[in-house]
Formats: sequence, structure tokens, C-alpha cells
Amino acid sequence: MILKNDPAILETVSIFQGIDGGELETMLRCLTAEEKSVPKNGILLLAGDKPLYIGVVLSGLLHVVKEDYDGNRTLIAPVSPGEIFAEALCCAGVDESPITVLAGEDTAVMLLRFDRVLHTCPNACPYHQKLVENILRIVAEKNLYLQDRMEILSLKSVRGKVLRYLEALASKQGRRVTVPFDREQLANYLSVERSALSHELMKMKRDGLIEYRKNNFILLFQQ
Repeated sequence: MILKNDPAILETVSIFQGIDGGELETMLRCLTAEEKSVPKNGILLLAGDKPLYIGVVLSGLLHVVKEDYDGNRTLIAPVSPGEIFAEALCCAGVDESPITVLAGEDTAVMLLRFDRVLHTCPNACPYHQKLVENILRIVAEKNLYLQDRMEILSLKSVRGKVLRYLEALASKQGRRVTVPFDREQLANYLSVERSALSHELMKMKRDGLIEYRKNNFILLFQQ
């Protein structure tokens, strides 16, 4: 399989950790990996559909959202280049996805059929066990992520939610962080009103806790 996008992105994908370039090329052919381009707001997985693929984001940005009966969307998580999606749904064997995955911008993904990932191929490829181990590790890590999200949502103040969220980003990015949401999306993610979020961000800047321009933040408080 020849990647249309930069092959180097696969080196950053945790699902392929520990699999070298030669084995990776063989593995992608074995798994009949498929590349797909999705325009902004295009849907990769619709709530109610059966998840069949584990997806890898090659470029762009995906949003995992959940809709209520009135059609209101709650943003659950972003999926950035190098990250995967739908692995937990596939592992759980659900018949109907409870969430929708759509493109936050023009996005390229690689799709791997889960049935081919789960079952060893006739060639008994040596990388197969490593691939399954990586998937199990990622599922566990995302479970911890969801626990962090629940902690954020349990906080009562807008400031508390913002600080806890920025701290989580800073643990990976350092004091200069890039938020993968616009203001409306961030307010949705934190489950607060957009006007309340904007007001609190201005107060936090005035209080010397943060500096920001659009979705780029500098953390000035002690972690």
C-alpha cells in the first residue's frame, strides 16, 4: 500500500508502536487498509451504525459527538493526526454506535477493518500480536482520559473547568498550549455557556493566570 499522505505520520501513531517500516507496509496490505478523504462536516461514523473499522487520522481533525433526542450535539473529544477512533466500539462489539464521528475540517483517515485486525491472518504475521497489544493499551488510556473528562465536568465553576482542562493539555504540550476547539466548541466540551466562557477567560487574563490569542494559550499560573 502506498500512502497518498506523508508516510511519516504513521510513525507517530500509537497503534503502530513497535512495528518497523518494513513490517508496517506488509501489515497494511494484509489488513487491506483503505485511505479516505472527508470534507469538513463529513461523517465517518453515524450514531446507530455498526462500527466495522478502526480509523487513524492522517491529517485534519475529527470530532466525536453525541446527539440528544432534540438534535443537540455534545462534543465528547477531538481526534488529531496520529490518533485513532472507534477502537473501543469495535472491541466492545456494539451493534449500534452511540456516538457520531465527523470531520471538524477537511480530513484524511486510514481505515482498518476490525475483523482483520482481531483475527490472525494465514501468514501468522509477527506484528499481529503487537498490534492487538497496542489497541488494548490505547483503550485503557482513553478510559483514563474519560475519567479526567468526568472530573472536569464535575467542577462547578467555569474557571475551575478551564484551569483543569488547560492543566491536562499542559501536561503534554507544556505551558504554551493549543486548544483543538473554537470558542463555541470549547464551551460545548466544558458544558458551559459560550458567553460565560468568554467572560471568564477575560477575567483569568486580567488576573494574570493566562494569556491567549484565539486558541493559543500561555499558562502563567503554577501547576
